[in-house]
Amino acid sequence: MARLVQQLTEAKIRALTKIGLHHNGAGLYLQIRPGGARSWIYRFRLNNRTRDMGLGALADVSLIKARGKASAARAPGDHPRRAEAAFHADL
Repeated sequence: MARLVQQLTEAKIRALTKIGLHHNGAGLYLQIRPGGARSWIYRFRLNNRTRDMGLGALADVSLIKARGKASAARAPGDHPRRAEAAFHADL
């Protein structure tokens, strides 16, 4: 059975101050660094190794966009880094 994760909301994100990774679900994390910088991270496994893919700063990428980018990276049959390159090519 899948573990239920309490997803982040815009209000919860504004209230977060603790340094570290804050899980949103399905491999999407909000990273808060010691200087206060906030960014989105998509964490996935490839060849039995955990990989992190940056999705952008919180100021540039909203929660909804971050979820969309993570969903695109999870597309079956596609490597997450290729999905990232395709996304940046569209900008």
